[in-house]
Amino acid sequence: MKITKVETIWFEALPQAEWAKQNATARQALPNNLWVRIHTDTGLTGLGESYYLPRAVAAIIHDVFAPLLIGRDPRDIENHWSNMFALVNFCGAMGSEMRAISAVDVALWDLLGQIAGLPIYAMLGGRSRDRVPLYNTCVGYGKYPDLDAWQNGRAGELAADLLGQGITAMKIWPFDQFGPTLAGPGKEREQVTVWGAVTAAGTLGHHISNDDLKRGVAIVEDIRNAVGDRMAIAIEGHARWDLPSATRIARALEPYDILWLEE
Repeated sequence: MKITKVETIWFEALPQAEWAKQNATARQALPNNLWVRIHTDTGLTGLGESYYLPRAVAAIIHDVFAPLLIGRDPRDIENHWSNMFALVNFCGAMGSEMRAISAVDVALWDLLGQIAGLPIYAMLGGRSRDRVPLYNTCVGYGKYPDLDAWQNGRAGELAADLLGQGITAMKIWPFDQFGPTLAGPGKEREQVTVWGAVTAAGTLGHHISNDDLKRGVAIVEDIRNAVGDRMAIAIEGHARWDLPSATRIARALEPYDILWLEE
């Protein structure tokens, strides 16, 4: 069996105004997603994927990795991974290079599972459990009811709704709204929209006021008042706060038995 072709697929990004218009009525394909298809001389095709800056990732796959892969046996996954990493390891173990390796690696494992007639979890050692707990990251792209709920005074209502669906943990980011955004000097509180959604990215915050701290905690308190400790609460930080500010946030949240603090 030989690899005959490496293909990449992504959706062209629409102008911002057109994206917002379409996304107001229907969920749109995300222009930051990349899919990789690895074709073989047997007709089997493996599918992989990656996220963010698809053109950069696709360029690495086609310019650097594809010449090394075509004509070789797709089943030699460990060898392919080591070879790809050897070509780009001077860039470090992150960035577009690693996302490209990951996308190809997923496609190769997909192929191997098809060849063996087994699901990938079985190829990687089999099941360790039959069930896993589920948590809801309360966000989406465009207009999304979960995000709207907890950001607009209905966090407790959302928690009760999630419990009704059998979801016993939720993740929110009530302190992002007080950190500096990407809007520029003098506009630190203005929201920045990227492809139909307010971006979670922002510059590093060095101070959170007592009032803002209380406003963020109030969202968590609303959940506790509504459903008690039946809902586990995780807090996302999106790397928006320096250590002293993050420490203040953590201490303010301590009475509410937070599941974890992220970034």
